[in-house]
Amino acid sequence: MREQNETGTSPARQSRKLPPATPAFEAAERSEADEKAGVAGGLATQCPLEKYQLAKRLTLQFLHQTLAAVNRGDLDSATAAQLLNVSRAHLFRLRAAWLQHPTTFALRLSGGAHGPAWPTAVQQFLQTFLPLQRPPNYQLVADELATRCAFLRHRKSVAAYARRHFPLLVNAPPPNPKPRRRWQRARVGELWQHDSSIHQWWPADDKQTLLLTLDDHSRQLLAGTFVPTDTTWYHFQHFRGAFLAHGLPVALYTDGLALFGHASTADGRDPRSEFQRALTALGVTHLVAPSPQAKGKIERRFGTFQNRLLALLAYEKITTYGPAQELLNRELARQNRTICRTTGRSPDDACTQAQAEGRTVGSACPDPSLLDLHLAFHLSRRVNADQQIDFLGRSWPISITARKTVTIIHHPQSQFWVVSQPPKPPQNRWPDILGKFSL
Repeated sequence: MREQNETGTSPARQSRKLPPATPAFEAAERSEADEKAGVAGGLATQCPLEKYQLAKRLTLQFLHQTLAAVNRGDLDSATAAQLLNVSRAHLFRLRAAWLQHPTTFALRLSGGAHGPAWPTAVQQFLQTFLPLQRPPNYQLVADELATRCAFLRHRKSVAAYARRHFPLLVNAPPPNPKPRRRWQRARVGELWQHDSSIHQWWPADDKQTLLLTLDDHSRQLLAGTFVPTDTTWYHFQHFRGAFLAHGLPVALYTDGLALFGHASTADGRDPRSEFQRALTALGVTHLVAPSPQAKGKIERRFGTFQNRLLALLAYEKITTYGPAQELLNRELARQNRTICRTTGRSPDDACTQAQAEGRTVGSACPDPSLLDLHLAFHLSRRVNADQQIDFLGRSWPISITARKTVTIIHHPQSQFWVVSQPPKPPQNRWPDILGKFSL
């Protein structure tokens, strides 16, 4: 490249020799020179057009002349890259494309759909699954696409695709305020939150009830059960499985339903419910939440499961408790593996970390026979003169006893025991058994 050293020429003209002047090229040259002079003069801003694509900020004639000058050697690559406001690598890509078709070369705007079309099976699943959700849960849709179709996409990509291709099947909800961050216990097992949700989980004559229990610190879902009604006995069965799997917590946090014994009675009877009596005997403290917001972790879980399970149960055409429980167990395991936005880790990982750091409390589960004793209904009955008791509409013979009244340990629709007296604290062990009967 030939250099010119004439006096008075600008540094930019000393490093290049321009082709025959044309109005477009000279205008771009003057604009480039003015821009450099402005930068040298201390201006803080550069050319505002640098954000736009080449096809929008350069004329085709100017681009052809610049590439032709570079190809002839009249313009060095660094100066040409500054003129076009592109990198040297992109300049050489432009030059290579221009050399293939010098007369017809033109710039096109980027953008549009460059990815391949989504598989037919994925589109059919979206058409079937999206109408089952109001509003759609795109994280659930993304999870199901990965599970059923081995098609991995982020939930935001799934949402964008659904809104673009199936606008009539989705109904975006109005934006909600961001939830507040709430306190949590410092150790696993320090507090369990428990609640129930009566809902039409699948088509049936009566609504079904979902029981859920989670650990307050790790947010790990410890147990979930579908039951026909919200009764104390179903809660006892639910907690029996949770205690056998995870041990006993320090405290249990529930709402103020009557079956949890939140208020005293007006007739002088023991204000404690069967639920409180059982927890006290097992050494678990029962705490009552003053409001639904106070136990927001478990409340939000019910919102999550209503958004996910309703669609999954409808898609799988599940209408009985057995298959519904299997699907619920899979969803519980999935939720425990999902990263929590508040803590930045999954509930399983949070629990594992707490165990490794020694931040666990609670006690081991007692012998199952003690669960039989305490997670049951305790009823008092008078002993008849013939050493029989009346229960469930008939008489039952028991062992000879001098007591006038006895206690029944009742498991509804299963079995019951007759004992000489209620279990006494602090041992809370089995009293003398006067009879055991199956129902």
